[in-house]
Amino acid sequence: MINSIINVFKGWWHKMFDYNKIANDFGLDMQTSKDMLDAFQKWADIFNQHEPWIDDNTTSLHVAKTICEKVSKAVTIEYKSICNEPYINSVYQKFLRNKRKNTEYMIGKSCIFFKPYYNGKNIDVSVIQADKFIPVKFSDDGRLLGCIIIDQITKGMNVYTRLEYSELNENQMTTKNIAYQGRKDGVILERKIDLHSVDKWKNIDEINTIEGIDRLIGGFASMNNANTIDNSSPVGMPIYYNAIDTLKEIDKQYSRTLWEFEGTELAIDVDMSTMQPVENGMFKLPPRKKRLFRKLNFDETKDKTYNIFSPEIRDTSLFNGLNELLRQAENECGIAYGTLSKMDEIAKTATEIKSSKQDYYVTVSDIQLSLQNAFDDLIYGIYVLCKLYGIAVKTDYTVEHDWDDSILVDKTEARNQALIERNADITSDVQYIIETRNMKEKDAIEFVKKQKEYRKITEEKEETPPEEE
Repeated sequence: MINSIINVFKGWWHKMFDYNKIANDFGLDMQTSKDMLDAFQKWADIFNQHEPWIDDNTTSLHVAKTICEKVSKAVTIEYKSICNEPYINSVYQKFLRNKRKNTEYMIGKSCIFFKPYYNGKNIDVSVIQADKFIPVKFSDDGRLLGCIIIDQITKGMNVYTRLEYSELNENQMTTKNIAYQGRKDGVILERKIDLHSVDKWKNIDEINTIEGIDRLIGGFASMNNANTIDNSSPVGMPIYYNAIDTLKEIDKQYSRTLWEFEGTELAIDVDMSTMQPVENGMFKLPPRKKRLFRKLNFDETKDKTYNIFSPEIRDTSLFNGLNELLRQAENECGIAYGTLSKMDEIAKTATEIKSSKQDYYVTVSDIQLSLQNAFDDLIYGIYVLCKLYGIAVKTDYTVEHDWDDSILVDKTEARNQALIERNADITSDVQYIIETRNMKEKDAIEFVKKQKEYRKITEEKEETPPEEE
């Protein structure tokens, strides 16, 4: 019952959010369907561990959240990126501190938007998750051209909402803001209000334009899988979307397992006659754990005053079933076997393991490419705002991205192979350092040079005899 109430309450925001009103107030023809907009909220519920199939009889393992955590680590574990423009790089590196967490939001809710803005002194970056973001317009190749960002303030039962719509048209981006007041228990966008009547928004322009740009200000990243809710939408689906039915079964199976442990707890059924009577017709249990004893009236014709309840537990078969469901979810999500399931309990061929690693590599690579494009667009947006607000930056900046491929390539095996090739004079010292220490060629040459000089100095010291007294 409690879970049902929570599900009703947490759905208030999107159930009373009028998308048609938004489109009319901005005069938009949205390319993103209402089904997709509703899906963003459902996916956010699953990611935030409010799975719609959870009830009083079902306990969740929250596997969807776990998948997002593990994959985001694999995507960003050794990611390094740098911009050669000092000020832009300072803003960029501050943003990258949360790269793993932001990646988790993206793959768990399908998309994310990184919006740079001027705070009055410097450039900052705001991260807009999918449930506070409405993609409106796309180019033919899937590039984001228009979007609405949702900003909300709640005071008691009152809800204040600011909608910011930005659209790129040729080389000009126009931004328009509309503010509303509503109630949690009523209509969220009940009536328009003056944008500047809310203290937080008093310095925001209702309409603003930026000219001379070739893309929307901000970086948009989305999952790269096919959209089965709206085939025309370039926005992808959360990484766990294909496994949602399996996730339901996983939670059911997990709940069965918990019930099996509870239902097979040792208990002793004792006849009422063995109990010590106390006041009010009640009986006192023996001085042991109360949950161990259960009072019963045995058949008086039988010479028996107690019975030990200790059935055989079926945990092995239940856990095997749970593990098989986890393995199925891994396959549906395109991640490697063993990410969720226990490898030692399921016999797998080398071909199966290699295939699952390759699937995982493709999944991770797709996410990395989407994020890299978004990061490039974010840096461009930071550069544009620097120019707009008079922050001195270099025009000819460059950006480097360095991702890791350890999901597909075993590092120990790769290092051993590189050493064999070096010892056989197939490769050079420099190539060995490049492959095993993740260095650029210039740095590897310098490293090898210094090591040779150090070795020469050490050898000369060892060969010099000590001076005689």
